[in-house]
Amino acid sequence: MHTLRAKFKNEIIAEFLPPKHNSDKIVILCDGLPTLPNKKKLLKFFSKKGFWVFHLRYRGTWESGGEFLQNSPEQDVLDIIDELPKGFKDGWNGDKYKVNPKEVCVVGSSFGGATALMCARSDLVKKVVAFSPLVDWTEPSEEEPLDKFVEQIKNSFYNAYRSTDKNWQKLLTGKFFNPINHINEIDGKKVLVFHAKDDKIINFNPVQNFCKKIGATFILKKKGGHFSLSKLMRFGFWWKVRKFLK
Repeated sequence: MHTLRAKFKNEIIAEFLPPKHNSDKIVILCDGLPTLPNKKKLLKFFSKKGFWVFHLRYRGTWESGGEFLQNSPEQDVLDIIDELPKGFKDGWNGDKYKVNPKEVCVVGSSFGGATALMCARSDLVKKVVAFSPLVDWTEPSEEEPLDKFVEQIKNSFYNAYRSTDKNWQKLLTGKFFNPINHINEIDGKKVLVFHAKDDKIINFNPVQNFCKKIGATFILKKKGGHFSLSKLMRFGFWWKVRKFLK
Protein backbone atom coordinates (compact mmCIF):
# COMPACT_ATOMS: atom_id res chain seq x y z
CA MET A 1 0.00 0.00 0.00
CA HIS A 2 1.59 3.24 -1.18
CA THR A 3 0.78 6.50 0.56
CA LEU A 4 -0.78 9.27 -1.53
CA ARG A 5 0.04 12.98 -1.54
CA ALA A 6 -2.10 16.09 -1.88
CA LYS A 7 -1.70 19.85 -1.73
CA PHE A 8 -4.09 22.00 0.31
CA LYS A 9 -4.54 25.79 0.15
CA ASN A 10 -1.85 25.76 -2.59
CA GLU A 11 0.85 25.39 0.09
CA ILE A 12 0.32 22.54 2.54
CA ILE A 13 1.51 19.10 1.48
CA ALA A 14 0.04 16.10 3.24
CA GLU A 15 0.52 12.38 2.77
CA PHE A 16 -2.76 10.50 3.11
CA LEU A 17 -4.51 7.18 2.83
CA PRO A 18 -8.22 6.46 2.45
CA PRO A 19 -9.93 3.80 4.57
CA LYS A 20 -10.61 0.35 3.16
CA HIS A 21 -14.36 0.99 3.36
CA ASN A 22 -16.53 4.10 3.16
CA SER A 23 -16.04 6.28 6.22
CA ASP A 24 -16.38 9.87 7.40
CA LYS A 25 -13.92 9.38 10.27
CA ILE A 26 -10.76 11.45 9.83
CA VAL A 27 -7.42 11.52 11.64
CA ILE A 28 -4.82 14.25 11.11
CA LEU A 29 -1.29 13.57 12.37
CA CYS A 30 0.85 16.44 13.70
CA ASP A 31 4.61 16.04 13.97
CA GLY A 32 6.93 17.05 16.73
CA LEU A 33 9.74 19.51 16.09
CA PRO A 34 12.15 18.72 14.59
CA THR A 35 11.42 15.35 13.05
CA LEU A 36 11.67 13.48 9.79
CA PRO A 37 8.25 13.35 8.10
CA ASN A 38 7.91 9.58 7.95
CA LYS A 39 4.69 8.19 9.35
CA LYS A 40 3.85 5.51 6.78
CA LYS A 41 3.28 2.79 9.38
CA LEU A 42 0.90 5.03 11.30
CA LEU A 43 -0.92 6.04 8.11
CA LYS A 44 -1.44 2.39 7.22
CA PHE A 45 -2.45 1.59 10.80
CA PHE A 46 -5.29 4.12 10.81
CA SER A 47 -6.36 3.31 7.26
CA LYS A 48 -6.81 -0.34 8.20
CA LYS A 49 -8.85 0.77 11.23
CA GLY A 50 -11.34 2.55 8.97
CA PHE A 51 -10.08 6.15 9.04
CA TRP A 52 -9.13 8.67 6.43
CA VAL A 53 -5.69 9.67 7.67
CA PHE A 54 -3.57 12.70 6.77
CA HIS A 55 0.00 13.54 7.76
CA LEU A 56 0.70 17.19 7.05
CA ARG A 57 3.90 19.15 6.68
CA TYR A 58 3.44 22.49 8.42
CA ARG A 59 3.67 25.55 6.21
CA GLY A 60 7.30 26.47 5.67
CA THR A 61 8.59 22.96 6.43
CA TRP A 62 9.79 20.16 4.20
CA GLU A 63 7.75 20.05 0.95
CA SER A 64 5.12 22.62 1.99
CA GLY A 65 5.29 26.21 0.84
CA GLY A 66 4.96 29.33 2.97
CA GLU A 67 6.83 30.49 6.05
CA PHE A 68 7.06 28.41 9.21
CA LEU A 69 5.56 30.08 12.30
CA GLN A 70 4.32 33.09 10.40
CA ASN A 71 0.92 31.92 11.62
CA SER A 72 0.08 29.55 14.46
CA PRO A 73 0.57 25.95 13.18
CA GLU A 74 -2.94 24.76 14.10
CA GLN A 75 -4.21 26.94 11.25
CA ASP A 76 -2.56 24.51 8.81
CA VAL A 77 -4.65 21.68 10.26
CA LEU A 78 -7.87 23.71 10.15
CA ASP A 79 -7.15 24.72 6.55
CA ILE A 80 -6.91 21.06 5.55
CA ILE A 81 -10.20 20.26 7.30
CA ASP A 82 -11.80 23.19 5.48
CA GLU A 83 -10.73 21.86 2.06
CA LEU A 84 -11.66 18.19 2.51
CA PRO A 85 -15.33 18.57 1.46
CA LYS A 86 -14.32 20.80 -1.46
CA GLY A 87 -12.21 18.04 -2.96
CA PHE A 88 -8.50 17.34 -3.29
CA LYS A 89 -6.28 15.51 -5.76
CA ASP A 90 -3.58 12.89 -5.38
CA GLY A 91 -0.38 14.33 -6.77
CA TRP A 92 0.88 10.97 -8.02
CA ASN A 93 -1.91 9.95 -10.38
CA GLY A 94 -4.41 12.83 -10.34
CA ASP A 95 -7.23 10.85 -8.72
CA LYS A 96 -9.75 13.13 -7.05
CA TYR A 97 -11.22 12.68 -3.58
CA LYS A 98 -13.83 14.40 -1.45
CA VAL A 99 -14.49 13.78 2.24
CA ASN A 100 -17.21 15.12 4.50
CA PRO A 101 -15.32 15.70 7.77
CA LYS A 102 -18.00 14.74 10.32
CA GLU A 103 -15.66 13.17 12.87
CA VAL A 104 -12.19 14.72 12.97
CA CYS A 105 -9.52 13.63 15.44
CA VAL A 106 -6.21 15.48 15.60
CA VAL A 107 -3.29 13.45 16.97
CA GLY A 108 0.07 14.98 17.84
CA SER A 109 3.18 14.55 19.96
CA SER A 110 5.43 17.15 21.61
CA PHE A 111 5.26 20.27 19.38
CA GLY A 112 2.55 18.45 17.44
CA GLY A 113 0.78 17.85 20.74
CA ALA A 114 0.62 21.62 21.20
CA THR A 115 -0.78 21.87 17.67
CA ALA A 116 -3.44 19.29 18.48
CA LEU A 117 -4.41 21.05 21.73
CA MET A 118 -4.73 24.37 19.93
CA CYS A 119 -7.00 22.65 17.39
CA ALA A 120 -9.26 21.54 20.25
CA ARG A 121 -10.63 25.09 20.36
CA SER A 122 -12.32 24.53 17.00
CA ASP A 123 -15.82 23.07 16.64
CA LEU A 124 -14.54 21.28 13.52
CA VAL A 125 -12.40 19.02 15.71
CA LYS A 126 -14.28 16.40 17.74
CA LYS A 127 -11.38 14.65 19.50
CA VAL A 128 -7.73 15.38 20.28
CA VAL A 129 -5.07 12.88 21.36
CA ALA A 130 -1.72 14.27 22.51
CA PHE A 131 1.48 12.45 23.48
CA SER A 132 3.95 14.33 25.70
CA PRO A 133 2.48 17.64 24.52
CA LEU A 134 4.08 21.00 25.02
CA VAL A 135 1.56 23.15 26.91
CA ASP A 136 3.63 26.19 27.92
CA TRP A 137 6.65 27.58 26.08
CA THR A 138 7.75 29.46 29.21
CA GLU A 139 8.25 26.28 31.23
CA PRO A 140 11.96 25.30 31.36
CA SER A 141 13.06 22.03 29.79
CA GLU A 142 15.68 19.88 31.50
CA GLU A 143 17.28 18.69 28.26
CA GLU A 144 16.13 21.24 25.65
CA PRO A 145 16.13 24.88 26.81
CA LEU A 146 14.09 26.76 24.24
CA ASP A 147 16.83 29.07 22.97
CA LYS A 148 19.20 26.12 22.50
CA PHE A 149 16.41 24.08 20.89
CA VAL A 150 15.69 26.80 18.31
CA GLU A 151 19.39 27.22 17.51
CA GLN A 152 19.83 23.48 16.98
CA ILE A 153 16.95 23.37 14.51
CA LYS A 154 18.31 26.31 12.55
CA ASN A 155 21.81 24.85 12.44
CA SER A 156 20.93 21.20 11.83
CA PHE A 157 17.87 21.15 9.60
CA TYR A 158 18.65 24.12 7.35
CA ASN A 159 15.89 24.63 4.77
CA ALA A 160 13.68 21.89 6.18
CA TYR A 161 12.27 24.57 8.55
CA ARG A 162 12.11 27.88 6.69
CA SER A 163 11.40 30.67 9.13
CA THR A 164 12.78 33.99 10.34
CA ASP A 165 14.45 35.03 13.57
CA LYS A 166 11.36 37.14 14.28
CA ASN A 167 9.10 34.09 14.00
CA TRP A 168 11.32 31.95 16.23
CA GLN A 169 11.37 34.72 18.81
CA LYS A 170 7.57 34.59 18.99
CA LEU A 171 7.87 31.17 20.65
CA LEU A 172 10.23 32.59 23.27
CA THR A 173 7.68 35.21 24.34
CA GLY A 174 5.11 32.62 25.44
CA LYS A 175 2.39 34.71 23.82
CA PHE A 176 2.26 32.85 20.51
CA PHE A 177 1.06 29.29 19.85
CA ASN A 178 0.87 28.54 23.58
CA PRO A 179 -1.94 26.23 24.80
CA ILE A 180 -1.75 27.45 28.42
CA ASN A 181 -3.02 30.83 27.22
CA HIS A 182 -6.23 29.24 25.92
CA ILE A 183 -7.45 27.02 28.76
CA ASN A 184 -10.84 28.76 28.78
CA GLU A 185 -11.33 27.96 25.08
CA ILE A 186 -10.59 24.23 25.19
CA ASP A 187 -13.26 21.65 26.00
CA GLY A 188 -11.30 19.07 27.97
CA LYS A 189 -13.95 16.40 27.39
CA LYS A 190 -12.60 15.94 23.88
CA VAL A 191 -8.93 15.75 24.91
CA LEU A 192 -6.86 12.67 25.82
CA VAL A 193 -3.23 13.15 26.92
CA PHE A 194 -0.46 10.60 27.54
CA HIS A 195 2.72 11.54 29.39
CA ALA A 196 5.57 9.86 31.27
CA LYS A 197 7.05 10.81 34.64
CA ASP A 198 10.59 10.37 33.33
CA ASP A 199 10.13 12.69 30.34
CA LYS A 200 13.12 15.06 30.48
CA ILE A 201 12.18 17.02 27.36
CA ILE A 202 8.78 18.18 28.66
CA ASN A 203 8.15 17.88 32.39
CA PHE A 204 4.89 16.13 33.21
CA ASN A 205 3.84 18.46 36.06
CA PRO A 206 2.78 21.47 33.92
CA VAL A 207 1.00 19.09 31.54
CA GLN A 208 -0.86 17.39 34.38
CA ASN A 209 -1.91 20.76 35.80
CA PHE A 210 -3.03 21.93 32.38
CA CYS A 211 -5.19 18.83 31.94
CA LYS A 212 -6.78 19.34 35.36
CA LYS A 213 -7.66 22.92 34.49
CA ILE A 214 -9.41 22.00 31.23
CA GLY A 215 -10.89 18.71 32.53
CA ALA A 216 -9.04 16.49 30.05
CA THR A 217 -8.33 12.78 30.41
CA PHE A 218 -4.71 12.50 31.54
CA ILE A 219 -2.86 9.17 31.54
CA LEU A 220 0.51 9.23 33.30
CA LYS A 221 3.01 6.44 32.76
CA LYS A 222 5.88 5.80 35.20
CA LYS A 223 8.39 5.29 32.40
CA GLY A 224 8.66 5.86 28.69
CA GLY A 225 10.55 9.11 28.28
CA HIS A 226 9.38 11.54 25.63
CA PHE A 227 6.55 9.81 23.76
CA SER A 228 6.39 9.88 19.97
CA LEU A 229 3.35 9.25 17.80
CA SER A 230 4.48 5.68 17.18
CA LYS A 231 3.46 4.82 20.75
CA LEU A 232 -0.14 4.91 19.62
CA MET A 233 0.24 1.64 17.73
CA ARG A 234 1.20 -0.26 20.87
CA PHE A 235 -1.70 -2.19 22.35
CA GLY A 236 -1.46 -0.61 25.81
CA PHE A 237 -2.01 2.80 24.23
CA TRP A 238 -4.24 1.95 21.27
CA TRP A 239 -7.04 0.30 23.21
CA LYS A 240 -7.35 3.47 25.32
CA VAL A 241 -7.30 5.68 22.24
CA ARG A 242 -9.85 3.46 20.50
CA LYS A 243 -12.17 3.59 23.49
CA PHE A 244 -11.78 7.38 23.65
CA LEU A 245 -12.57 7.82 19.95
CA LYS A 246 -15.77 5.81 20.29
